[in-house]
Amino acid sequence: MPNQAAFFDRLAASVADLPIPLAHALTAGNGFTHDGLYFLAYCLPLALPVALAAWLFRWLSDVDGPIPKAVTDRLFLWPVVFTAVSIPSFPVMTQDIWFSALWGEEIVRGQNPYYVPFTPEQAAAFPFDEVPAMMTYGPLWAVVSAGVMALSGGNVWVTGLLFKLLLAGAWIGGLAIIRHIGRTHDEATAAAGLVAFGWLPIGHIYSAGEAHNDMAMVVLMMLWLMRLSAGDRAGPLALAASAACKYTSAALVSVDLLYRLGKSRNMDFRGRLTAYLLRGIPAAAFFLAVLFLFYRSPAFFDAVRGMSGWQWLQPADIVRVAERLLGIDMAPLRWLVRGAFAGFALWTLAALYRRPTAENAWKAATAVMAAVVFGLSTHLWPWFMLWPLALAALVPSWWFSRWIFGVAALAPFAVVPFWRYEDGFDPFYTKTLTALPLYAGATLFMVWMLDRKDRAAVAAWAASLPGRLRIARAHRS
Repeated sequence: MPNQAAFFDRLAASVADLPIPLAHALTAGNGFTHDGLYFLAYCLPLALPVALAAWLFRWLSDVDGPIPKAVTDRLFLWPVVFTAVSIPSFPVMTQDIWFSALWGEEIVRGQNPYYVPFTPEQAAAFPFDEVPAMMTYGPLWAVVSAGVMALSGGNVWVTGLLFKLLLAGAWIGGLAIIRHIGRTHDEATAAAGLVAFGWLPIGHIYSAGEAHNDMAMVVLMMLWLMRLSAGDRAGPLALAASAACKYTSAALVSVDLLYRLGKSRNMDFRGRLTAYLLRGIPAAAFFLAVLFLFYRSPAFFDAVRGMSGWQWLQPADIVRVAERLLGIDMAPLRWLVRGAFAGFALWTLAALYRRPTAENAWKAATAVMAAVVFGLSTHLWPWFMLWPLALAALVPSWWFSRWIFGVAALAPFAVVPFWRYEDGFDPFYTKTLTALPLYAGATLFMVWMLDRKDRAAVAAWAASLPGRLRIARAHRS
């Protein structure tokens, strides 16, 4: 990575005269080129907060009596501190922040990044070593990126700081919304939601640390949910803005539609649908206005379509592991695994329509975004887990939310072999096999984090299983 190496060489030279051994740590010849030290340096700082978050979550599940408001406020404060500490960090594993910077710089120069890729010469101004690419993010994020680059004047340090502050603010805003919505139920729900979303390292690392734009989408998605019960135009407008940052949250229109239709059953269907469409006109107008700032032809989506060939860390990859071991093709089973998430989402949407409560809306939104992440998407980056995790944090006692918590806790570890050994190794071992411990571990996490009552029920079921199997064998014989 010559551009990144050059950046650190300049940084090392600028501190070479300081009376600390910092310059050596910034060069390519430091000890972290050793595999053992690399994994230790990456995994140990992740493992400690993950273990603490899991313990806190289980402790909150087992607490007898109400949770004091002061506890919830402390659980909110510490993630904010973690975020502030993460802001000075350099994006080590991915360089998405510089994609946003380069695409924003193109817009400032009068180019359309959805049709014209940045050049190697433009990339050389940043610690960035990816091949030229066209923009994959939504048009609202393109506008934001252009604004950041106009303010920074192309300065690497100012650019990085502005993106990080913007996304750190979005993440803290998401935390505040989770606390606010949780408190409409009780303090225990707010506290558990803050732990689920705020105490796992993927939040502050991938927002303030590496500056992925996912939190811009997520905070607007949470604003939509906060306004959902009000039935005003602000909710759909927030959802449209979310989808204009990153298209995936557009799937939540299904939740919004069924919630509103279920709430207005006293009207005839035509009247309900007309009222819904009128309510959504400002949101649709906003989305289209932002889209057509850049849209010129269907090639606008070519860069997004290009990512559909990526394949790693999906639940369906567990089937691929079995295929490799058994030497047979099990494509129908892979599709069944993907379809199971869509089927579960449809089941929660049906439950929402029958009983349009806020809690059912949160569950349906969680299931829909999980279907996007685990069923529709062909690959899983750890920061994708922010999409369903923020929603799952609103219903932390739900078993599916706890499974999502487990996946979000373990995903940053599962992707390490791919990042470390992307070149020169069989992709089966770096991209596919790691799905097995990821999802098996998440399932164990889910069971371990059940409350006392649910754990007792699972233990009783497991204890009775051998007897049931003997009865089944007797019937067969």
